[in-house]
Amino acid sequence: MGIQAEAQTIQKGNKFFNGETLYTVREIRMGNIVYMTGENAAGDYLELTLKKVPDKAGAYTLEPSAQADDSPFPGAGFDSPVQYVRQQGMNFLAVSGIFGDIVEILTLTPDNLKNCLGQQEFAKSQSLYDLADGMLLNSALLESCSALELDDLARNKLNKQNPSVIERYNLQLVKGIMAFRDAMEAFNNPDGLGGDGRGDDEIELENNVKARISQIFQDVARRNAGGEGNPSPQDIENLYTTTLWRNTVARVMAKDEGSEDMWFFDHDYWTFSQDPSPDLKVIKISVEELDDVHATAFVRFTNWPGSKPQTMWIELELEDGELRINNFRDYDDAFDDGYFDYLKEMREYLGDI
Repeated sequence: MGIQAEAQTIQKGNKFFNGETLYTVREIRMGNIVYMTGENAAGDYLELTLKKVPDKAGAYTLEPSAQADDSPFPGAGFDSPVQYVRQQGMNFLAVSGIFGDIVEILTLTPDNLKNCLGQQEFAKSQSLYDLADGMLLNSALLESCSALELDDLARNKLNKQNPSVIERYNLQLVKGIMAFRDAMEAFNNPDGLGGDGRGDDEIELENNVKARISQIFQDVARRNAGGEGNPSPQDIENLYTTTLWRNTVARVMAKDEGSEDMWFFDHDYWTFSQDPSPDLKVIKISVEELDDVHATAFVRFTNWPGSKPQTMWIELELEDGELRINNFRDYDDAFDDGYFDYLKEMREYLGDI
């Protein structure tokens, strides 16, 4: 793995959590066989067995268990290296995959399963981009990340000249999961099609849409920051929304002007808040519909650091050679039908429908 760290011996009673399963060391057999049992939220009975590598501090291998025919960690096989690491107060197991990089991290913990799962759910609600340099990740946290998001973590967030221990191991984990995914896609789709039957062109188109959405919201965050060199609110509208959207918003604002009643817009529709943040972060982008001139996507984001994640649905249309936002829906607002459709509500407000 190319990472040196102080090591120690696993002890009976130690508990290790990988984001889904809490493993407890039950026995140390013959001084070198570590036997664990695991529990998860589904109540499954799981086993994990490691074998100490002689004369190598903290080095183990993944071994078959009596009740386990397959490796418990995707991307790792039996005999895969497992390093028990202790550095800067952190204790964890780093499981290497068949391609050399790490495919799983199990953190030593004093907590029970309920508390571990609670901490995991909290981590899932945060931006992984923000967490990646401050806490050890695991495969369960990265499971829902797209290839684009993993690549962004590896190339940008974790690509540093002097990384911390956390950053080094997280980078290895991200690379290991990317390598395993690529191998599985090649194995399952020898003709170069995506796992759902999509060709390379379709996959590239989806990645381009996600990149476009990411760029839009990065510039919205810059708009929120204000100051010289950052886009103005009008710049964002002109660059990233359709003519239909801009004209409809302008008509709504014209109707509200001089009105003594509450205005249609009492908040910023880019962030669903009255207090847009320069720390606006996109957590996940899921493309729902896609063709050459149209796309819809769900965008999971946080406005301020530590704030509750929100879900936005956006519709994009090709206009002047660029995908531009034509509508927003707020999926976290408390409406009877489950969301607030901005374009529809504006048109009803104007009497168009």
